[in-house]
Amino acid sequence: MGLSLIFGSVLLLFLSYKFVILPLFFSPLSTIPKAHFTSHLSNGWIILQRYRGRENRAIHNAHQRLGPIVRLGPKALSVNSADALKVIYSDRFDKDEFYAAFANYGQPNMFSMIQRKPHADRKRMFGSIYSKSSLQSSSVIRDLCQELMVARLLPIIEKSAVKGSPINMIEYSSAVYMDFISSFIFGVQNSANFLYDSEARKAWLARRTLTKGYGFWGMEFPLLTSWLARLGIHLEPPEINSTWDAIKDLCLEMIQKTEKSKEDLKSGVQTKSVVYDQFFNQLSSSSDKTSLSPLSESTRRLTVASELMDHIFAGTDTTSWTLAYLMHELSHRPDLQSSLRAELISLCPPILYPPSTTSQTSIMNSGLPLSRSIDSLPLLDAILMETLRLRPSVPGSQPRIAPPSEPSSPISICGYTNIPAGTRVSAQAYSLHRNTEVFPEPELWKPERWLGASQVEKDEMMRWFWAFGSGGRMCIGNHLALIELKFVVAAIYTNYTTKIIDDKDMEQLDSYSAGPKGEKLILQFEKVR
Repeated sequence: MGLSLIFGSVLLLFLSYKFVILPLFFSPLSTIPKAHFTSHLSNGWIILQRYRGRENRAIHNAHQRLGPIVRLGPKALSVNSADALKVIYSDRFDKDEFYAAFANYGQPNMFSMIQRKPHADRKRMFGSIYSKSSLQSSSVIRDLCQELMVARLLPIIEKSAVKGSPINMIEYSSAVYMDFISSFIFGVQNSANFLYDSEARKAWLARRTLTKGYGFWGMEFPLLTSWLARLGIHLEPPEINSTWDAIKDLCLEMIQKTEKSKEDLKSGVQTKSVVYDQFFNQLSSSSDKTSLSPLSESTRRLTVASELMDHIFAGTDTTSWTLAYLMHELSHRPDLQSSLRAELISLCPPILYPPSTTSQTSIMNSGLPLSRSIDSLPLLDAILMETLRLRPSVPGSQPRIAPPSEPSSPISICGYTNIPAGTRVSAQAYSLHRNTEVFPEPELWKPERWLGASQVEKDEMMRWFWAFGSGGRMCIGNHLALIELKFVVAAIYTNYTTKIIDDKDMEQLDSYSAGPKGEKLILQFEKVR
C-alpha cells in the first residue's frame, strides 16, 4: 500500500507538471495571449467551436481582441499576419495530420501528403500543365470553353431568358465546373455531363448535400470513432460512408471510360485527357522505380484515382461557390452589371450569344477572345478578387507543424521566439481578408477597392490576399480556377442581366471549406437589348 501511494503521488506530480505547470509557466508559448482561459491547458475550447460550426469566427474574434498571434491550445497557435505567412508556409513546416483525412480510396494524394518531399515530388508531375502560361495558351482550354460554356451553358441560360423561367445558379454553377474540370482531366468525351444530364447532376448534388456537416468526429477523433463503430456505436450516420463511396465512384467510372477510349475511336467532340495522361505518364516514368514497382496494378490504379478525385473535389465545389457568390453580389448591383458589360463588349471578339450571322462561324470554331485578353480586364478582375476576398471558398485554418529549431535560426513568429517543435501553427483566410487597415469596411463587397487603389495599396492587399494559400503548397489549380471563372462571367454578363428571385440561406458556412448554407440561388436572366 505504501508503494502504491508513493507511485500514485509521483504519477500525479508528473502529470501535474506535464499538463499544468509546464504549459502554464515554462512553455515558450505561455506568454502568448490565450484565446480562452482554458487554452493554456486544453484544446477543448477550439474543438468545441469546431463542433458548433463557428471556428473561423471564434478565432477571428480572438485576434481582434488579442492581436496577431493567439494560443488556441497547449501546443496550438493561430496567426493573423502577412509577415508570419512567410515563416509558417515556407519549406520548413510540414502539414498537420489533419490533412491525411483527405486521402481517397485509401491512397494519399498531393493535398493529403503530410511531408514536404513526397508532396514536392508529386507536385512536379503537374507543374507544367497547371502553369498560367500553359493554360492561357492551351488549345484544350479554348475548346472546353467553347463546348461547355458557349455550346452547353449559354443555350440553357438563353432558354431561361426567353421563357422567363428562373434557374438555380448554385445547381448550374456546380454542373459547369464539374463538367469543365472532369473534361480537363479525362477529355470531354469521358467526362461528366451534368449540364445536360439532370438526373446525374441532381444525384451528385443530393449526395454532396447529405455529406455536408458531417466528418467532425472522424477527423477530430479518428481512433475513437473507428473503435466505437466496431462496437456498433456510430457517432455519424453509417450511410455517410456509403454516400462518399457513391460520390467517389464517379472518378473510377471516368478512369474506366478514359482507358477504354484509348482503344476505341469515337465520333463527336473530343479533347485530350490532359491531367490523366500527364499523371499516368509521369507515374510510369518516375525515377523512383523502387517504390512504384512493387505496387499491384489495382493499387497503382487507386493511386491515380485518389489524385484525380482530389482534383475534381478541388476544382468543382470551390469554383462553383465563388461563381454563385459573385453572381449574387452582381445581381444586387444593376449599375455594375452595365459597367461590366461595357468592358466585356470591348473584347475581340466579344462572346455574343446567339452569335450573329457574321460571327457564327468564328465563335462556333473556338473563335473566342484570348484568355490573356479576358484576364486583363480591370473591372472583371476587381469583381472576382473582391468575391474571393469576402467569400474565399477555403476560409478556414491551414495548420502546419513547427519543425525542430536550428541553433542558427530558431523559429520566431510575431515576435515570439523558440516556438517548440511539434507546435500546430495556422493562419486562416477568413481573418487575413478582414484586416481593417488593409481592407476598410471588410464585411462589404466593394470591387471598387481594387480599382481605386494605388500600386502600393494593391501590393499590400495582395500580401494579405490568401484565397489560394501561399508557399510551395498553395493551390496548384489557382490559375485554372481564375480562367474558368472569368470566362463564365464574361460569357454570361456580355449577353444577360441577372436579378434575384430567391437567395435564402446564402450565408456562408463556418468551416474549413465553405459554401452557402443553403443550396439555392434562384436568378432571373434577361437578355441584354
